[in-house]
Amino acid sequence: MSKSYKKQTFFSELKYFLLDCLSASKMKLIISSFILFVSLVLGIILAVKYNSSASINILHDYGIVDFVGSGITTSFFSRLLSIILVMLLLFGCSFTPFLTPLAILILAFRSYLLGFNFCLMLITYGVSGIIISIFVILPCQILLVLLLTFYFYSLNKCSCDRRCYGGGGERFKIILIFLLVMAIVCLLETLLLLIFNANVIIVI
Repeated sequence: MSKSYKKQTFFSELKYFLLDCLSASKMKLIISSFILFVSLVLGIILAVKYNSSASINILHDYGIVDFVGSGITTSFFSRLLSIILVMLLLFGCSFTPFLTPLAILILAFRSYLLGFNFCLMLITYGVSGIIISIFVILPCQILLVLLLTFYFYSLNKCSCDRRCYGGGGERFKIILIFLLVMAIVCLLETLLLLIFNANVIIVI
């Protein structure tokens, strides 16, 4: 009974903290989401303009790689490693509010790359690119960007609570929880790409 109680308490406290963070950061999340949306659209616009003089080979320099050639396991871990690197950068930015603009810039750049690659896949790979991009890559990658945004503001709240009240032990739990959730999203994306028999994937 004690183990069950501790497990219930852990998840209850974590759920309360995340809901409290969502409520406290609601306006920041709305503004950040708008900036990310603008960055996504900007990436699409520039991709359309860029494509007029681009060759297919150059796409590999912008995150579109051969899914079959690189291997399933390699593709999954490449995307997960990319997520971990962004998480580490956002972790560093979460210690002081002065670095919040840098964190938003990092997220906006990732969103821009997503829009850029998404558009190039549509233009270059035709119908198959449209299906893979719209029904698999775009939803999964947008979800990852949103999770990274919420992850940053959750850590930001931890730092704020620590400065005001002390403690801040939730930080490690938040990192593990978000890493687990985003790993699941990456795995789901990999499985969907296999189901749709995809030849290419975005790694940003």
